[in-house]
Amino acid sequence: MKKKLKYIYWIGIHGLAVVGLVFLGVFVAIRFKLVEEPGTVDIINDVFTENAEKNISFEIEKIEAIEATSSVEKIDQQIQDLNERKAETVETLCNLEELSYRAPKNVAKVLEAKKLGASNLLINQMIFAIKTHITDVDQYKVSMEKCQTDFDANNISEEIIANRVSGSKSVNIFGWPDKKEWQDVKDSIIKDKTVIDRAATAAGIEPRIIVSNLMVEQLRLFYSQRELYKKFFEPLKILANAYKISWGVMAIKEETAISIENHLKNENSPYYLGKSYEHLLDYADGTEVAKERFNRLTSNDHYGNYLYGALYIKQLMTQWKSAGYDLTNRMEIVGTLFNVGFPQSKPNANPKVGGSTVKIDGTEYSFGRLAFEFYYSGEMIKEFPLR
Repeated sequence: MKKKLKYIYWIGIHGLAVVGLVFLGVFVAIRFKLVEEPGTVDIINDVFTENAEKNISFEIEKIEAIEATSSVEKIDQQIQDLNERKAETVETLCNLEELSYRAPKNVAKVLEAKKLGASNLLINQMIFAIKTHITDVDQYKVSMEKCQTDFDANNISEEIIANRVSGSKSVNIFGWPDKKEWQDVKDSIIKDKTVIDRAATAAGIEPRIIVSNLMVEQLRLFYSQRELYKKFFEPLKILANAYKISWGVMAIKEETAISIENHLKNENSPYYLGKSYEHLLDYADGTEVAKERFNRLTSNDHYGNYLYGALYIKQLMTQWKSAGYDLTNRMEIVGTLFNVGFPQSKPNANPKVGGSTVKIDGTEYSFGRLAFEFYYSGEMIKEFPLR
């Protein structure tokens, strides 16, 4: 009997040792980022670069047009503007016409955004996002050329296109909006709308930028780390709150949170936002700072986490704008920077789209690309408008 008890005792001891090693192994893997995907450049980075250059050229042409001085120049410029406007309208309608057969559900989202007052640039970005998923690229180009050449002879209008795509039961070309995982994330984000809006106002950025990065973090949790969570975090729940690497719904790391706080105070920092932001994250005298920071980032209402995330985005965009690179229309770069962090944020004329890989049912996205895709997807456009 004694031998049997001794045997059971040693089995128990060794069993606890194995569990301890599992705890330690998971902790070390996360602590030293052994389970994270390495940052990569997106496979269609060149396509994003080409699109950005097209948008920049468009803006420069508009500025130069305004600078016309003489009466003759103004008349000529007005004629040129009218011709350019017609060409832009024709191109947009032809894109919507062609896409209405390939991605009717997405075209319906574009038309909804147009009704809600989205600018031509935003509409073009939405169209571009859809086109990144087209597989018959060469055929699409041929169809576009034919549509633009024969436009006056064809009966193409927004109304006709809208009637064609209305109530379409087709799949979403992006894929992820049709998944249950996204529906769950979406419902939770909408519940937090008031809190997200409040954090965005405090940080001085638009709410949709916060959401575009938030949704990637949430989908990454569902997909990229699904096996890890099923194997360890769900059965060993204590680790989910104990590893102290990324906190809260936007996965803000402790060192990132500390940097955000420091940049608010440092006038010499390239991330400095100005006097009005300096005291947004102050701690009361006598506060145990590390504990309070943790409480802010893990609070049940998520406000602290959203505020840190919003300020983080604002600081990154400010750094680039101060260096002469406005990222207002480069949500793919904003998303990439949010993912790779302050040390890798180096303003330049040719930034790369990328970051960690998020795999959704076989489709691989870079963090930056998925953030861009959500921003221009038309998803939750009424709750978080395009601006």
